[in-house]
Amino acid sequence: MRFYRPRSFFTLLLTGFVFVSLPLFTALFSSVKMLDELVEQSAVAVFRSVDRVSDSRKVAAILIDQERNARQYKVLEESSLLVEVNNSLAELTGVVRKLTALSLGEDQFVDLAKRLLALDTNLVVVLNRAVTGDPEQIMREREKALAGYHELDRLAGELEKTSNQLMVAEVEGLKLRVSKDKETMLWQTSGLIGFSVLFFIVFVILISKPVRQMDKGIERLGDGDFTTPIQVSGPRDLEILGGKLDWLRKRLSELDREKIKLVAHISHELKTPLASIKEGTGLLRDELVGPMNNSQKEVVAILDKNCSKLQSLIQNILDFNMAQARKVPSGQKNIRLEGLVEEVVADHKTSILAREIQLDVKLIAAKVDGNRQQLKIVFDNLLSNAVKFTPDRGTISIRLKIDGNHAVCLVKDSGPGIKEEERSRIFSPFFQGKEAKKAVVKGSGLGLAISREYVQAHGGTIRLLSSTQGACFAVLLPLSG
Repeated sequence: MRFYRPRSFFTLLLTGFVFVSLPLFTALFSSVKMLDELVEQSAVAVFRSVDRVSDSRKVAAILIDQERNARQYKVLEESSLLVEVNNSLAELTGVVRKLTALSLGEDQFVDLAKRLLALDTNLVVVLNRAVTGDPEQIMREREKALAGYHELDRLAGELEKTSNQLMVAEVEGLKLRVSKDKETMLWQTSGLIGFSVLFFIVFVILISKPVRQMDKGIERLGDGDFTTPIQVSGPRDLEILGGKLDWLRKRLSELDREKIKLVAHISHELKTPLASIKEGTGLLRDELVGPMNNSQKEVVAILDKNCSKLQSLIQNILDFNMAQARKVPSGQKNIRLEGLVEEVVADHKTSILAREIQLDVKLIAAKVDGNRQQLKIVFDNLLSNAVKFTPDRGTISIRLKIDGNHAVCLVKDSGPGIKEEERSRIFSPFFQGKEAKKAVVKGSGLGLAISREYVQAHGGTIRLLSSTQGACFAVLLPLSG
């Protein structure tokens, strides 16, 4: 069961954007909501503190007015002054009720406000008693009651002080809440950003995977690999495109096979008339059909030389097509690789000595399974190129060693080397670099292509290694079991 299979590449991009953005938007929404709650609580706390401080001061002001009216009533006995005292009590009762409502859960402040209201209520009750009776007794009771204003003033001051302390406590509480919310917001945002990064990585993999698959498939097609299927997994439109690339691979494979057959057929057909021309040229050269003058001999020599050159080119084309068409070499035998390399070196001994080239050969015993003729062509092509590009009195180095389960043969020359921009095309059929075009001995551009096909048919690899001077080729072949 597949994890996710969108209908299109655009849908995958849109889904990735949504998943990456969702944690960020969640973090933003959560932060805004947290700030709104904090602002709302701060506003409520500020207004409550301001109202409490204001009402605490109002209590003190009411008590001052009430005390002034009560003392005047004691002296003047005017009923209007007593009414003012009672009105002050009613106002004080309302303010205290408001304070207790604002201070729910703050028992000390509520108890203090209730004590103050109870004391003031008792004082006003004493002032409102009937004036009948012993005047001195009534006067003493009123004096005692008015003395209670000292306690009321103390309680009012303590009430105002407590309200200020509560305001400071609420401010500190707000600071603590801001600190905790800040920490919570930081952890929450960090976690959500982590989710965004995780989603980003997941969707980068989902998006880049089919693109890489197509890129590798196209690269293999460019390298001439028509056997490896092209599979693209991902959005349906990219899978359809991958299917079209695979159809193109199959079609190119068919055309490549047809090309091989056509070239092989043409090359084979060319060999018959070329053989007749070669035989005719030989008859003329040997003067079997009559004597020739010097000019005629020169023309015949040119014909013979070019016939040989054309015959070699046709044979190279046939070898290349055979190498491509036949993946498993026929006539496999157990071969002593060091003996094969020595045989190839011996074949080139004359040209090496003629140009005074220094040959540095170090070989160890190694046995491989394969077609002797094909492997000989591989090393012959490499040594021919080395001789061709090595300057007079230059050096050619050949090393044969064992690395794990493979025999490794290195062929290095001291020539001009291969330019960086040509390295990727050096094994392409008919490709000749700029230095090859300047060489005295012209090639067909098939030697390295044939060598690669033969080496790959034997389960090995041939590579161009980096070197400070000249070209260095490495041939890896699996050792015989």
